Parts: sequence; structure tokens; C-alpha cells
Amino acid sequence: MTRIDSIPSRRWRRLSWLLPNALTTAGVVAMVLGTAPDVDARFDEILGQVMLAVAAVLAAVFIVNLWKAAAQRRSHQYLASSNGMVDFVCAAALPLGWALAPVPHDARLFALVWTLRYISHANGLSLFWRVMVRSRIALFSIAGLFVVVTLTAATLAHVFERGAQPQAFGSIERTLWWAIATLTTTGYGDVVPTTIWGRLLAGWVMVGGIVMFALHAGIIATAFAEELQRRHFLRTWELVISVPLFRDLGAAAVADIVRLLQSRDVEAGTVVMRKGDPGDTMYFIVSGEATVHIAPKPVVLGPGSFFGEMSLLFGGPRTATVVATKPSVLLVLDIADLHDLAGRRPEFVNLIETEARLRRDRNDGTAG
Repeated sequence: MTRIDSIPSRRWRRLSWLLPNALTTAGVVAMVLGTAPDVDARFDEILGQVMLAVAAVLAAVFIVNLWKAAAQRRSHQYLASSNGMVDFVCAAALPLGWALAPVPHDARLFALVWTLRYISHANGLSLFWRVMVRSRIALFSIAGLFVVVTLTAATLAHVFERGAQPQAFGSIERTLWWAIATLTTTGYGDVVPTTIWGRLLAGWVMVGGIVMFALHAGIIATAFAEELQRRHFLRTWELVISVPLFRDLGAAAVADIVRLLQSRDVEAGTVVMRKGDPGDTMYFIVSGEATVHIAPKPVVLGPGSFFGEMSLLFGGPRTATVVATKPSVLLVLDIADLHDLAGRRPEFVNLIETEARLRRDRNDGTAG
């Protein structure tokens, strides 16, 4: 249940995230508008003031976060974290531009660094980084192959085309542009081989480029799928061990159960199962609440309870309608997975069957 005193803090966290990002957007927009050639001096001055204000706010954000980290004796951790590094470079962007830009007005272009704030707190960024780290060996291998093929293509193009087009293919340095454009299948058309051997080489390079980028895509897609599956496994594990029925089964048994259960979020008022429907799944309540509508009076089930097992164990249709009365997180086990689990983890199924028989004997009917 949500505590009332947590609402202001949640709103403050949301505001503390929204305000700097809104200011960052204003600063980046001011930088973009300031590059227009027809901006008058007065409007350009206003844009410069906007950027100065944004730079001051971002510097204050960095100082405050550093002060808070130092108060907790974690300043080194903050500065070494991705959020800390992004806060630092955003605060230092304009001063660095003033120091390095040959034209004073170009110092504003360093505000491009501010866009890093959009992704510094994104969960997808950490996921992408983990994927890149886990697949780095394969990606580096493909990148090395790309370099070899590019140099080989540039060298052969120089040999085949230097006589026909000395201006474009007179050196390997010049043919590298053609090799990269062809290998990436961009094909700008500004440099085109004219000899038969040069055209055969171009076809081979284009096919090779497609193969290499397909390998890149396959490696990254596989790594993403594995990482998402790992995260799903960890999340399901946390949900499973929060159910009292699973806590004493041991890690090996829990791992087997996690691979079979699927988590499901339901809103209040959702009919989870209906009386008379075929029973092919059972449910475990991780959080929330569900009401079993059965005579003589409804039964309320809370976290740790399960329902729907009687149809799976004893056959027959559902004997009750179950409605989620609060937003809930459920774990779902279908009949095929239950039979599979019965063969590998009979102790788990015995626990469910024992409880189901007690319910049936009491003629409670809450598990329908």
C-alpha cells in the first residue's frame, strides 16, 4: 500500500529530473537557433543569456550532487559513475568552449555535450553498455575483419583502376573513400570503377559488406536477447522467492520453477479467471489482492496465496470467478509446465496438491 508521505518525495524526484532536462532542452534549442545566419544581434544576445543561465543551473546541479556525495563520503564513487561524469562535462562544457574555441561565438557549440543528460539516467543505456561489453570480443573480431577487407579492397581498386582513373584511384589513400562507401553499400557514385576487374571487385566488396553488417546485427541481437532473458530470470526469481510456498524448496528447485513461471501484471477489476471456463493455468499472488466470488460469500486472497490449481490437478472447468481487487503481480503456471514440473520437482507439486485436497475436503472452493 502506498504511503501518503512518500507522494511529495516522489513528486520532488520527478520535478528534480524534469526541470534540469527542460532547461537542457532550452539550452540546446538556443544553441541551434544561434547558428542561423539571419539572427539579429538582439535575439542572439537573448540566446546567449539563455545558454548562460542553463550553464549556471547545470554547474549548480553538479556542485550540489558532489556536495551530497562528499557528505556521504562517496565523492569518488560519484565522480567515477556515469551520472557524475555526465554532470561534470555538462558543467564544464561552456567554460571549455571559451578556452578552446578559436571564434568566441563557436564556444556555444560545446553545449552539444548537454544532450548527454537525456541518456545518463536511462535504463536502456546500462543495458546497451552491458550488451556491448559482453559481446566485445566478437564485435572486435568483425571490426578487424572490416579493416582487412577495406584495405584489401582499396589496394586492389588502386591496382585495377589507377590506369583508367589516376585522379580517383591513383593512390590507396584515395581509394579508401571508395572502399568504405562501397563496403557500407552507401554507393555515393562520386567514384565508380570502369574496368571489368574493378566492377567485379566492387560487387564482391558490396556483398562482403552486407555479410559483415549482418554478422554485426546478429551478434548484437543475440546479446540483447540473452541480456533481456537474464533480466527476466532475475526479476522472476525475486518474485518467486517472495511467495512463501517457494522459500523452502532450495535454489535448484526455485531455478527450475523460475524457468516455467511467467509474471503478469493485472489492474484492479481484471477478471483473472471465470467460472465455467476450461482450467489450463494456475496463479500465485506475489503482490496485490484477488477476490474469489463463490457461495456463500466471497473469499479474499492476498500475497502468497494461489488459486486455479484444482482444475489442473483434478480436471473439470473453473468452479469460481476470480477478480483482482487491487493492482496485482501474478505468477502464471500452465498445465503443460505443471506436468513437466511434477516429473522433475514432485515435492513442489505435492505441496500444491496437499493444499488443494484440503480445500476440496473443506468444500471451500476458493481455488476453483
